[in-house]
Amino acid sequence: MTVRELLQKIGSDELTEWMAFYELEPFGEFRADFRGGLIAATFANAHRSPHSRPFTPDDFMPFIKKQTQSDQSQQHIAQFKAMFAHKLKKHG
Repeated sequence: MTVRELLQKIGSDELTEWMAFYELEPFGEFRADFRGGLIAATFANAHRSPHSRPFTPDDFMPFIKKQTQSDQSQQHIAQFKAMFAHKLKKHG
Protein backbone atom coordinates (compact mmCIF):
# COMPACT_ATOMS: atom_id res chain seq x y z
CA MET A 1 0.00 0.00 0.00
CA THR A 2 1.20 3.52 -0.64
CA VAL A 3 1.84 6.08 2.08
CA ARG A 4 -1.23 8.02 0.96
CA GLU A 5 -3.41 4.90 1.28
CA LEU A 6 -1.93 4.16 4.69
CA LEU A 7 -2.72 7.65 5.95
CA GLN A 8 -6.30 7.33 4.71
CA LYS A 9 -6.78 4.10 6.64
CA ILE A 10 -5.08 4.83 9.97
CA GLY A 11 -4.61 7.90 12.12
CA SER A 12 -1.40 9.32 13.50
CA ASP A 13 -2.19 7.81 16.92
CA GLU A 14 -2.27 4.29 15.46
CA LEU A 15 0.87 4.94 13.43
CA THR A 16 2.61 6.11 16.61
CA GLU A 17 1.50 2.91 18.35
CA TRP A 18 2.96 0.81 15.53
CA MET A 19 6.23 2.75 15.74
CA ALA A 20 6.36 2.10 19.49
CA PHE A 21 5.61 -1.59 18.93
CA TYR A 22 8.43 -1.76 16.36
CA GLU A 23 10.80 -0.36 18.98
CA LEU A 24 9.89 -3.26 21.29
CA GLU A 25 9.52 -6.02 18.68
CA PRO A 26 11.19 -5.18 15.35
CA PHE A 27 9.68 -6.87 12.30
CA GLY A 28 10.34 -7.00 8.58
CA GLU A 29 13.32 -8.00 6.46
CA PHE A 30 15.96 -6.58 8.79
CA ARG A 31 14.67 -8.79 11.58
CA ALA A 32 14.66 -11.82 9.28
CA ASP A 33 18.23 -11.07 8.17
CA PHE A 34 19.27 -10.69 11.80
CA ARG A 35 17.91 -14.14 12.61
CA GLY A 36 19.96 -15.58 9.74
CA GLY A 37 23.04 -13.74 11.01
CA LEU A 38 22.45 -15.08 14.50
CA ILE A 39 22.35 -18.67 13.24
CA ALA A 40 25.49 -18.15 11.13
CA ALA A 41 27.34 -16.52 14.06
CA THR A 42 26.38 -19.38 16.37
CA PHE A 43 27.69 -21.95 13.90
CA ALA A 44 30.88 -19.97 13.21
CA ASN A 45 31.56 -19.45 16.92
CA ALA A 46 31.20 -23.18 17.56
CA HIS A 47 34.00 -23.80 15.04
CA ARG A 48 36.30 -20.79 15.56
CA SER A 49 39.75 -20.81 17.06
CA PRO A 50 39.74 -20.10 20.81
CA HIS A 51 42.11 -17.20 20.16
CA SER A 52 39.98 -15.48 17.54
CA ARG A 53 37.38 -12.78 18.07
CA PRO A 54 33.83 -14.09 18.52
CA PHE A 55 31.51 -13.54 15.56
CA THR A 56 28.37 -11.43 15.85
CA PRO A 57 25.23 -11.55 13.68
CA ASP A 58 26.36 -8.28 12.07
CA ASP A 59 29.44 -10.05 10.69
CA PHE A 60 27.08 -11.97 8.42
CA MET A 61 25.06 -8.91 7.42
CA PRO A 62 27.64 -6.93 5.38
CA PHE A 63 25.04 -4.55 3.93
CA ILE A 64 24.46 -2.79 7.27
CA LYS A 65 26.63 -0.19 8.87
CA LYS A 66 27.95 -1.00 12.31
CA GLN A 67 25.65 0.92 14.64
CA THR A 68 23.95 0.38 17.93
CA GLN A 69 20.31 -0.67 18.22
CA SER A 70 19.55 2.77 19.68
CA ASP A 71 21.17 4.51 16.69
CA GLN A 72 19.20 2.31 14.35
CA SER A 73 15.94 3.03 16.19
CA GLN A 74 16.56 6.76 15.97
CA GLN A 75 17.26 6.42 12.26
CA HIS A 76 13.97 4.54 11.72
CA ILE A 77 12.04 7.18 13.66
CA ALA A 78 13.62 9.94 11.56
CA GLN A 79 12.69 8.07 8.37
CA PHE A 80 9.06 7.70 9.51
CA LYS A 81 8.89 11.38 10.41
CA ALA A 82 10.30 12.36 7.02
CA MET A 83 7.78 10.12 5.22
CA PHE A 84 4.85 11.76 6.98
CA ALA A 85 6.19 15.30 7.42
CA HIS A 86 3.68 16.69 4.93
CA LYS A 87 0.83 15.44 7.15
CA LEU A 88 2.09 16.83 10.43
CA LYS A 89 0.30 19.86 11.84
CA LYS A 90 2.40 23.00 12.00
CA HIS A 91 2.54 24.51 15.49
CA GLY A 92 3.19 28.14 15.47
